[in-house]
Amino acid sequence: MLTKAQAREFLQTLQTLPADKLAEVFDYLAFLRDHYAKRAPVDVSDAWSEEDINDFVAASLSHAENAV
Repeated sequence: MLTKAQAREFLQTLQTLPADKLAEVFDYLAFLRDHYAKRAPVDVSDAWSEEDINDFVAASLSHAENAV
């Protein structure tokens, strides 16, 4: 995972490149993502887990506190 400093340096470097080289970088990043990125499985279940319920309660309470 990138640190904020690394991400900032990466973006600053990208800003110095011409458009054709940016396209090459994008293509290479897409290749790396497709071949090496870890993908978390997607849960398509309609059932609510304990974690889902806790997240919902926390979000509801946060919204209620900010709405007042």
